[in-house]
Amino acid sequence: MFKPINDIYKNWKKDLYIANKDKDNIIYDDYNNEIVQYKEPFYFGRVNYQPITRKDLEAYIREYGETKNNIVSCLINYTDDGLIHTLDLAYLYGVTPEGESSAGDNANYIVRSYKPQNTKIMVIFEELVKEEN
Repeated sequence: MFKPINDIYKNWKKDLYIANKDKDNIIYDDYNNEIVQYKEPFYFGRVNYQPITRKDLEAYIREYGETKNNIVSCLINYTDDGLIHTLDLAYLYGVTPEGESSAGDNANYIVRSYKPQNTKIMVIFEELVKEEN
């Protein structure tokens, strides 16, 4: 019997951490631009998030414009409503908040969309591109 090393069902769900945008602690710079602050990240749980392709990607581009960054989506339960918001930061594909000097430093995705569906809530993440100094 064939027993693959990388079983799809073992890798189905992956860890997800979320850093919520801190709306209570707004800071402005000298030019009155908002400096975004994030709350301490929390472990959301194990979620089946997957990259979007073809028709879903076409719909994303129509809504948010062209991007060369990776786009990932997942479905979460209605019982988790309110835990994730648009513009929160996410830690996907094995990235964790361990060793951060400030909340959100290690995050590699941002929540672009949070849309309730019939029985689930669809969350769309867009990859963050960070510049190296």
